[in-house]
Amino acid sequence: MIRAMIVSMLVLLHPAGPAFADRAVVLVEDGITVEEESRPGSDLPRLTGTTQMTATPARIAAWLNAPHTFTEWQHNCEEARFVIGPNGDQFTYNRIASPWPVSDRDVVLKSERTDGDDGSIRIVFRSTDDVKVPVPRGAIRMVSLVGSYTLKPVDGGTHVEYKVDSDPGGSLPSWLVRQAAKDLPYFTLKNLRARAEVGLPPEA
Repeated sequence: MIRAMIVSMLVLLHPAGPAFADRAVVLVEDGITVEEESRPGSDLPRLTGTTQMTATPARIAAWLNAPHTFTEWQHNCEEARFVIGPNGDQFTYNRIASPWPVSDRDVVLKSERTDGDDGSIRIVFRSTDDVKVPVPRGAIRMVSLVGSYTLKPVDGGTHVEYKVDSDPGGSLPSWLVRQAAKDLPYFTLKNLRARAEVGLPPEA
């Protein structure tokens, strides 16, 4: 009984557990905070970006479901489009540009949306091979990509949290990894905010 109480107290004092031991803020700018969480055996850290937007969760979610706009606001997105699977399921193809001489990465994603009773919206995306899309010349298919957008209504707008955890495959220069840790969440959220606060995405 006493041991169980001690364990419970430790969980309450350290709810994130040891996985968050190396989590640190790497950038605070333009109302956007970027954090990274390093992990043993992985070159690329888990990334988290947070900000607040005056747009509603529904309007922001409309941009998140408009791949024809991704090249405008997703950082380094070179190409994006819907792909229909053999059973009629909808997927998203993304190609991410990389600076020379690093090869571009591409990925096929499946997304799921959950709407909360409080008006919040959560969109989770993860890489999949449920639909076959050829890898274009000059690109490398990512080993894995998992992430989410959590949109919570607050006074004056929406609190947005963007998370991404990826294994890009191949080898990446250390300088590129460090820069990506700051740039990906920061520019993605900054560009998304600039568009969502103006209006809905244009039709495809």
